Amino acid sequence: MWIAHSRDEGGWLSIVSHRHKPECLMVRARVEEHITSLWPDAEIYAPAGSHDYQYRADIPREEVACVILEYIVSDIRYDDFKPSVNDWNLRRAFVEIWGTMADYFGTGYNYE
Repeated sequence: MWIAHSRDEGGWLSIVSHRHKPECLMVRARVEEHITSLWPDAEIYAPAGSHDYQYRADIPREEVACVILEYIVSDIRYDDFKPSVNDWNLRRAFVEIWGTMADYFGTGYNYE
């Protein structure tokens, strides 16, 4: 699952099932702070070698669910996500993602 968030400067996470710890999810990011802004006490590690998501944390499934739920309930106060992201480059990347998905699905508007 990909999650984009706007806590602190904003972040982009990939959350997947942990292969060896079924009670945990592996929260992955390309920037360490994208994890620690939501899980400040997470033990971040970076596996040797090159990876698409270099920073990782093994977090119990229930804790991931609680933090994501709390973010949804408490932090979503915006009516448009992209402007809520403080990191300008990350915001630009989210706009590009939005554009890619609009190309794929359409925007719902008739521009004819």
